[in-house]
Amino acid sequence: MTKIGLIIKQTAERVLKDKLQNVDGLLLVNYCGLSAVDLNILRNSLLNIGSNLMVIKNSVARRLFKPYQDLFSQISGPCGLIFVNKDLISTSRVVYDFVKEKPNLEVKIGVLRDRIISVKEIEALSKIQSLSVLHSKLVGGLKSPIFGLVFSLKQILNNLVWVLSQIKDRAK
Repeated sequence: MTKIGLIIKQTAERVLKDKLQNVDGLLLVNYCGLSAVDLNILRNSLLNIGSNLMVIKNSVARRLFKPYQDLFSQISGPCGLIFVNKDLISTSRVVYDFVKEKPNLEVKIGVLRDRIISVKEIEALSKIQSLSVLHSKLVGGLKSPIFGLVFSLKQILNNLVWVLSQIKDRAK
């Protein structure tokens, strides 16, 4: 008969392996010094953008990431995994905004698809503007020359009307 603790660990590992296969990326964070309320605030912020935070036991994480030496070496202290389901840029922005408020949260390393990304790369991603802002800038850039052309053509018509008005006034 197997022990209940072992069954729980095996189930947790199986669930984590399934989650890891269905995500675009993950971030390994150390949450030492954060309260449960702070973690829940972070969880809710991440859920709003389609990501989630899971606190994980180090022993389970070590078994899970044994093939990945870079991740394996980063597992120490209270660890959490942030699963990125949609957008790593939005997720990293939420995490780094939270780090500004609560500096006890430490981003250790990340994975984007099959590539390990460093903390500097994750921080750089957090500073990229959102997709909607980039779309707005693109539309503004495309719209600006058109407005310039329309304004120039309108000025030409206004000047023509002014000249015709002056000619009419001289004729009187």
